[in-house]
Amino acid sequence: LLPEVVDAVDLPVIAAGGFFDGRGLIAALAYGAVGIAMGTRFLLTADSPVGKDVKQFYLDRSVTETLVTTQVDGVPHRVLRTDFTEKLDRTGPVTSLPRALRNAVRFHRLSKISWPQMISEGRAMRKSQDLSWSQVVMAANTPMLLKMAMVDGRPDLGVMASGQVVGVIDDLPTVSELITRIIAEAELVLKRLGD
Repeated sequence: LLPEVVDAVDLPVIAAGGFFDGRGLIAALAYGAVGIAMGTRFLLTADSPVGKDVKQFYLDRSVTETLVTTQVDGVPHRVLRTDFTEKLDRTGPVTSLPRALRNAVRFHRLSKISWPQMISEGRAMRKSQDLSWSQVVMAANTPMLLKMAMVDGRPDLGVMASGQVVGVIDDLPTVSELITRIIAEAELVLKRLGD
């Protein structure tokens, strides 16, 4: 997919999804990307503001412990597999809509965004992203379910966004150490390719 995107657009392309080391950086550059995004890798650094227990929860996961669900806000999300996310993934609209409405009320209180402004944002989101009204209502789930797991440290009651690389990450370097390591790994790959 990455080469097709690079060929199809006249813009710099940042590759995302599955990158965590220098080998991936070189592969992405070889495909024509100008760089890589590493959401899960940067989340799992000493400098990340996420709590230690949450980071450890990620570090304890294997590559098979993620799932893709549309039950958070109606669009696909990869999250860590937990009892909560498995149950969430099995829920239907009868359960999803009331939960989404409760989360919309919580989001309204937390964000202090007025109801008219939330409705206006919902209309704009529906139009620009071609979403159904149920997806728009469910959109309030995302910040609330992420907050519950990531900020409040309750993975049993929320969702933890994750890439599949979660199972191959086993340390918490500083961002500086991570960048230095990725550059060294990339240089080693380039040297090996040049030999």
